[in-house]
Amino acid sequence: MVWEEHIAINTKMSTIRDPHQILQVWFSSSFPIGSYAYSHGLEALIDYKKINNKDDVKEYLNALLFYGTLRNDYIFIKSIYHNNDINDLILASASSKERQIEMIDMGNSFRKIMKDSWELFLPEKSSFIYCLAKAGMYFNINFEDLIKFYLQSFISNLINVSVKHIPMSQKDGQTLNVNFIDQIQKFLEQSKQFTLKDIGTSFFIGDIYAIKHENLDSRIYLT
Repeated sequence: MVWEEHIAINTKMSTIRDPHQILQVWFSSSFPIGSYAYSHGLEALIDYKKINNKDDVKEYLNALLFYGTLRNDYIFIKSIYHNNDINDLILASASSKERQIEMIDMGNSFRKIMKDSWELFLPEKSSFIYCLAKAGMYFNINFEDLIKFYLQSFISNLINVSVKHIPMSQKDGQTLNVNFIDQIQKFLEQSKQFTLKDIGTSFFIGDIYAIKHENLDSRIYLT
């Protein structure tokens, strides 16, 4: 069954659920996509003593949001919401083998849960953000709501990595989470005009240490 037909058949079902409740489920720590298993190169940065405290984590996350992966993810998800089929472009944007593993493995996990529990069929070998955007459209979730939940969840996961492994206090972790509520809003206000022409990154240290992670002697996280 093609995607458009599946959308049409299930429109009535998808409109009776509260979008915010759906997003709370999808971005809950209990939702089995295994996001806790990925550090997005942060483990290597900590291992190489490039990130040592709360201020370092804040700088890293700001760069990731305004100049790195999350900037591109925002553009990709918005583009999918405008009906662009860009999964291959998303996968090609990965800066390292581990980044692509992260995209595909989380996508496979999300796709499986969508099929088994939500009766939504998504394409195989799709990136997580591609699957997420398609599911958001299917369940009539506004792009603005989806992207806020996605960005905050991504950042919160990396803050949790930092709390466990720098180590950093729980108070510092929560202070950063609060700070990034405002930072995400600032980013969204600045990025309204972004299109696929704006894809790119200047956060090279994050990409370099994502590659270095592949060769760490001892690894806790998959990326």
